Amino acid sequence: MRHQARPKMRAMPMALLLLAVVLLPGGGFVCPALHRCWVTKAARSLRGACGAAVAAALVLLAAPAYAVDGRRVFSVGDLHGDYESTVTILRSLGVMGSDGGWTGGNSILVQTGDMVDRGDESGPIFRALFRLQDEAPRAGGKVFLLMGNHELMNLQGDFRYATPKDTASLLEGGTESRPPGLAERAEVFSPTGWLGKEVRSRLRAVALVGPEEGLERSVLFVHAGLLPGLVPDSDSSGKAAESRLNSALGALVNAKLTADEPLLGEDGPMWTRRLALGPEPAVCREVDETLQAFGASRMVVGHTAQADGKIHERCGGRFVLGDSLISRFYTGTAHPSAIEFFPDGSATALYPGRPSSPLMSLP
Repeated sequence: MRHQARPKMRAMPMALLLLAVVLLPGGGFVCPALHRCWVTKAARSLRGACGAAVAAALVLLAAPAYAVDGRRVFSVGDLHGDYESTVTILRSLGVMGSDGGWTGGNSILVQTGDMVDRGDESGPIFRALFRLQDEAPRAGGKVFLLMGNHELMNLQGDFRYATPKDTASLLEGGTESRPPGLAERAEVFSPTGWLGKEVRSRLRAVALVGPEEGLERSVLFVHAGLLPGLVPDSDSSGKAAESRLNSALGALVNAKLTADEPLLGEDGPMWTRRLALGPEPAVCREVDETLQAFGASRMVVGHTAQADGKIHERCGGRFVLGDSLISRFYTGTAHPSAIEFFPDGSATALYPGRPSSPLMSLP
């Protein structure tokens, strides 16, 4: 039997209730002088108990709408071997504790791929996220890890973006007496290597997060983008299409890893830049077709780095570009970021150490 969606609680009705208590006659049962203070001194600057009460109400009015059980939904873009920035982001979201364990309760975390390459610290990133993925369900949470083109490249033996330090970080039991080379890296990512087995079993092509996870308006997460031609025919639901895509990727990475497979090719979900860079009208038609097939309101991707270190949108907010150059190994400067999604369809770009920014409201 499917569980019914949990009821949601909005911050705004609570704020209105507080304002009613403050402003309406009879509100003095909370603070006897509060109503008189507002009515008789409305022309004066708010201070003391009046100012505090009204300020609190206004904060609540501006607060996001969380599910009644407090569940929160986050996504994080390309990490590219920067463990320091990874920890900064995960701790700022409240999902990783000082000991590296899951502290997110029933929250949902989606990492949209490209944990590896460019930087020197992919090993600690993989281990940290695998641990969170294992621990989250015990608290009612979930961690979705997506396959990026760089994970795929390493499975295929393409190590052009690898560094010796990064290869050392991937080895079990620490470094060896000599710097590891490509042969050692190939073994780690092979079907029998510790990381090859984990990546093949844990990473997925897409994640559809919706009512089952606390979002009234579903969000489709994919590393690079999903073109309509690769959406499986499905007579049932977006969840069925999600399952078929993930099963197809699982079969390929455990058998055939050639670029002539559409799912793994240049227009596949790990590689395409058509939606990120193409002309807006054509892009939005394709985005809308894919979203309609999944019953989703937004598609969120990484892959295409945003030069200003910020998260950007296309198609009125329906296509979100989440690669903010998080890794310091790109330019020497890290740009940590994440996105939080709320039950009503709204979302906010989060920048640890920088002001957050709401994403476009959807119609």
